[in-house]
This record gives sequence, C-alpha cells and structure tokens, in this order.
Amino acid sequence: MPKPTLQNRDAFKSYLRAHKNKFTSRVQDCLVNDINSILTQKAAGITTSQSVKLLIFDINERIGITSEISNKNLIYIPALPNDVIRLGIGSATYSFNFGADDTGIIYSGITYGLNSTITLANSKLKVVGLGGVLLQPLDPPSFSVGVSTTTINEGGTVNFIVNTVDVGSGTTLYYNTTGTVSASDFTNNSLIGSFNIVGVGSTTGIATITRTIASDVNTEGNETFQLVISVGSTTGTVVATSSTITVVDLPPSFSVGVSTTTINEGGTVNFIVNTTNVSAGTTLYYSTDGTVSANDFTNNSLTGSFSIVGVGSTVGIATISRILSNEGGTEGTEYFTLSIRTGSTSGTVVATSSSVAVLNVEPSYNIGVSTTTINEGGTVNFTINTTDVGAGTSLYYSSSGTVSAADFTDNSLTGSFNIVGTGVTTGIATITRTIATDVFSDNAETFQLIVRTGSISGTIVATSSTVTINDVTPTYTVGVSTTIVNEGSSVTFTVTTTNLPNNTNLYYSTIGSGITASDFTNNSLTGSFAINNNSGSFSRTISGDRTTEGAEQFQIEIRTLSTSGSIVATSSTITINDTSRTPGADPSGKTFGPVQVNRDNGSTASTSDWYTICGIASLPAGSSIALFIDNSGSMTTATVQASYNLLLSKLAERNISIITVENGNEDWITPFLTELS
Repeated sequence: MPKPTLQNRDAFKSYLRAHKNKFTSRVQDCLVNDINSILTQKAAGITTSQSVKLLIFDINERIGITSEISNKNLIYIPALPNDVIRLGIGSATYSFNFGADDTGIIYSGITYGLNSTITLANSKLKVVGLGGVLLQPLDPPSFSVGVSTTTINEGGTVNFIVNTVDVGSGTTLYYNTTGTVSASDFTNNSLIGSFNIVGVGSTTGIATITRTIASDVNTEGNETFQLVISVGSTTGTVVATSSTITVVDLPPSFSVGVSTTTINEGGTVNFIVNTTNVSAGTTLYYSTDGTVSANDFTNNSLTGSFSIVGVGSTVGIATISRILSNEGGTEGTEYFTLSIRTGSTSGTVVATSSSVAVLNVEPSYNIGVSTTTINEGGTVNFTINTTDVGAGTSLYYSSSGTVSAADFTDNSLTGSFNIVGTGVTTGIATITRTIATDVFSDNAETFQLIVRTGSISGTIVATSSTVTINDVTPTYTVGVSTTIVNEGSSVTFTVTTTNLPNNTNLYYSTIGSGITASDFTNNSLTGSFAINNNSGSFSRTISGDRTTEGAEQFQIEIRTLSTSGSIVATSSTITINDTSRTPGADPSGKTFGPVQVNRDNGSTASTSDWYTICGIASLPAGSSIALFIDNSGSMTTATVQASYNLLLSKLAERNISIITVENGNEDWITPFLTELS
C-alpha cells in the first residue's frame, strides 16, 4: 500500500478525535480486523497483527494506561503535530510532545523514533508505529537492594546498594524506612529521602544509600528496620525492599573528673565529662547540689547545659567551668557536687562529681583620698582598694560630718559604685566628689566617706580620712549704665561676682524716697536674675507720666536667696529727671498742648471736655481756633467722636470758628500754615 499523504492522515486523526464519544465504547476491545479496516479505509498506513487500544484524547487531558501496560496491549494515539498528551501510569503522570508525523514522540527533551524504547520508572514503552504513535508495552524494569551488613551498632553506618535494569541514568527514586526505629535513630533525623540512578551499562544502573545510626543516651534495646524503594515519591509504588537490619543498642557511659576538690571563693574549678557511645554534639545538662546557692557562682545559676565533643569513634568529652563568687561576709566552708543529667536540668542523673570544698575568704577594703583639704568648687577623689571582692561587685557610700547634701554638686550624700577587677583577688574603684560653691559665708566644714555593703545603710567596711572644705566667700559689685535717666528711658545694672557657680539666682529690690512701683514700667520694685561666668545684668525702664513731681532718686540693692534676703551690694544713686508737662504749660501763641484726653469711642458718658481743658473760655467770642486729629495710629476721629462733638457744640454757642485737619501722615503743620497765615 502506498504511504498515505500527511494531509489524509491528519484528517483521519482529526475525524477520530472529533467523534471521540462514538468510538469510546467499541475500542475497549478493538479487534485487529476492526482497526485494520478503519486504518486502511482512512489511509492511515498502519497495520498490526495484535489487538489495539485506541486512545482518543483532549489536549492536556490525563489518560490512564496502567491496565494496558499490565496486559501489554498495543496503544494507538491519534496525535497531531505539536500535540501534548499526559499519560497516567499508577499515581505518576508523564507528559509527551508529538513532533511531525514521521519524527516520533518527545519525552524529557529526547525524541524517540520508530523502534525506540522509552523507560518510565517501572514501565517501558516501545514505539512500533508512527502516523500518530503506536506504542507496545514491554516488560517493566527491575530493582533489587543489597546491604553491606545486617547487624550494626549505634553510631555505625550501613550502605544500601540499589541495582536496576532498564531504568534510565539520572532517574530519581525514593526510599522510606520501616521497622521499630524512629527519625531520631538516624544522624540526619529523617526516615525518608531520594537518590539518583547512575548508569553503568546499556540497560543497568546503580545507586548507593548510606544510613548512619545515631548514638543516644537512652537504653532501649535492639531495634530493626528495612529500606523500602519506591517510584514517584516516598509514598509511591514500592519496587524493592531491603533485608532487615538489626541496630544493636550500646548503652552510654559517663564519668566526671574535677580539676580540684578545694577552691577559694573567687576561684575556678573545671569538671571534665568523659563519655562512651554518646554522639558528638549531644546536649547534656548539669545541676549543682550541696550547701552552696546560686549567688555563690558568678553566673548566678546552679544549672546549665553543655555539648559533647567527639574525640574518637565512640568516645566524647566536655569541660564545664564553674567560677565562684566572692560575696564578702563570713559564711564558713561550703561544699557542692555537680550532677550530669540527660534530657533536662531535672532529667536522669548519669554521673556525679566528687565533692568540692569552697573555702571562705574574708574580703578587705581601704580608702585613699587625693587631698584632705579642698576649697568650695574643688574635687576630691576617693580610691577604694579591695581584696577578695569579685569584679562587678556593687558597693555603696554615705557621707558623715558637718556637711549637707547641698554642699555637693550632685546634691546627695550617698551613692553606689562597682568594683573593677585588676588581679586574681584584687579590685579597685574611684569615687569623685565635687564640692558646691554657694552664696553663704560659712566656716570650714568636714566630712568622711563611708563604704558599705548591701545598701547605703548597710554594713560599714571602710571609712576615709577626714576632708576639710574651706569656705570661699563670694564678692559682688554693681555697675550702672547711667546715673541720670529721663522718664520713659532705661538704665542697665551689671552685677559682677567672684566664686559663684553658674545659674546662681540673685535678687534685687529698689529703694528711694518717694519711689513707688508705678515709677517703673513693670510696676514692680523687685526682681531676679541669673549669674553665669560670674556676671549677670538686668534693666529698669522708668515710666513716663503727666504728673509734675520733680526729680526723684533710687538705688538697687542686690540680695541672696530672695528679694528680702541678705544685701550683698548696693548700686550708685540714679536720678530720674521729671519730663512731664501740664496742659497749657508751654503755649506758643498758636498751640496750646500737649493735652491728654480719653478715648470715648462715641460714648457721651466717656467724653473729655476739650473746651475746658484748653481754657477756650478765655478766648473772646468770634475767635478762631485750629484742631489737628492724628489718624495714623490707634486713636482716630472715631475713637474721640463724642468729645469732638461736645467741643463743636460749645464753640457754636460763642460763635468761635474751628479749622479741623485730619490725616494719617502726622502732618498738621502744612495745612495750618495755609489756613492760619
């Protein structure tokens, strides 16, 4: 029969797929003559002497062929070029791409043409026809598992050799572990895994799986396990099972040695833990028993954990260092042992050390001083030297003598400090006390530094020499910017001092015959200011009024502590020139002012009687006057309207004419020059 054209074959395959439902029921047991008749009629160019299973599929549809593979049925797939079909074998799914009709089937990047064999885990398919693809299931691949030993001690290793036939190189297989073991019985803490086949011949492959048994601290008897090989996943189809492996339990052993059985407070003792049949990296625990307490150790704990370090195939070791505290006080000799435990700090005891005696060491303290005489504002250092007091120990101090808290810059008589270790048994600390400079003139004062344990009121362990504080008397002078000042002007007072600390507050009061608070713009005779770098200043502004009162004089008194405190300096006398004028006191013929008037804001109840204030009644009837209202500021015509109206009414009664000029330029001269010339 001539080879049919590709077009006819594609039309035939399209016909089969288009009538999938028509063919599905009868191709379950398609006879040779039936399929031959169909294929020949449609010029598919395929003949066979066996029954054929016809698989008509939709794109990306998964079609199971497990039973066809088991029965070795021929499988015909009417695939078109570039089709993708997903074949299901057991729980696994395999995706194939079809090339051109004559090229074959593509799987995992490899093209399988006519008479090629495709290996799929535990199945094999041979391409026996094209024009679509005709597949012939072959005998499945084979698997076997050998073991390097069937008996192994904890901590040992067993190798599993997986041999295969007709399994492609690089194929991934999986293993699971069955038996009385658990994941923790293996060093990788797992019962499952995967591996790849390595090709060693045209059809044979191999792989080696190594399992290492963990050594633990438990006595549990022998255990057994098998390695189960599967395809697809760790729970996929089982293809081989190993012989049974017996794991021989090796009970661990533990012992504890000590570097010394007698140690002073502040010393270190090492405990050496030796083990057999305990895996490197195993965590063990310890607890401390005896007459000691947690604060007898520098880590303030009686328990802890450590890890075993492997030094041989079955032996391991660890070192535990315990450092004793030197707490001070007299407590006699104490004893303790170290118990090694499994599982936790309260777990099973597997070894106990010899007893270690801790000898009490009495600490000593002394205090040196940098000076025994110091001026106010100076600094004295107290150096505390100790023996057998642990580095980091907190001590406390208080101050005794004729001093008070205010005599120190930190305003305190007490405090705390820590010992710094400078040797195996010696420690040191430095306390710096800075004396405050104050405004008082007092006699020399004395004090001692007292070192205590436990608290600022605890047991006294050392007292310093007596330190004398010499009083430094401050001085004060007052300078003035001027001794004559007009009303409305200011005078500045500069106070210069010696021996006063920064931010010291001083105070002032104002004295003088007839001087009152109203003579100053802040309406007060007293105030305060701060001294910094022995200098401070303040200003006093004199009030300007309309009262004629003559020259006045005043002085400033500098005081400490309050405005009524001790007077430490007095300023020069300041004379206040009286610059006030009464209405009409300076007439110029054409002007009368100045005049102080009210703002009535249009209210007749608040008017100022300008007619009377300016003495206009003395002018003859029929006279003329001029009035300027300055609208440049807050007082405008509107704010004095009622007073202005009152003036006009009185002028009208006497036939006195008025020229009124209003502007915001404060210019009254130019308009009046024109009107009054």
